[in-house]
Amino acid sequence: MGPARRAAPNRVRARTIDEYFEDERPRLLPLPEDPFETGRVFTPRVDRYGQTAVRTNRYSVPVRLIGKRVRVLLHASHLVVYDRNVEVARHERLIAKGSCRLELDHYLEALIRKPGAFPARPRSTRPAPLGSSPRSTTPGGPRQSGPTATPRAPGL
Repeated sequence: MGPARRAAPNRVRARTIDEYFEDERPRLLPLPEDPFETGRVFTPRVDRYGQTAVRTNRYSVPVRLIGKRVRVLLHASHLVVYDRNVEVARHERLIAKGSCRLELDHYLEALIRKPGAFPARPRSTRPAPLGSSPRSTTPGGPRQSGPTATPRAPGL
């Protein structure tokens, strides 16, 4: 191999840069309409809990997408979830493995359609019906359902 060729420092160009550009302009293609994406693309399926797994973490999506495949763009600091090129969720990226990020708004439409979707509260924590008072208005206080006095041991 021969020595590397060096351009002469005082070499004069035959044409200017603008003239070269005008010569190449008809051969240039137009820029794409969509911006260049720098994120990594995944196509997970939404599970029955309205969540999608990306790497080792789980992120919520609207519950109407349960069972469907979505497109996820994973960036360094966030991720964006798309359904047919429409953005449906955006989350800050989780760093710790096995973490979960849930957005309450993703579950509200299920509560509107199915208000009884969550289990009922235990009877002891239900609020009293309107117009009722926790105190009894009968003389002598509230009625007891069992014996009123505790039996005494003989000889006391």
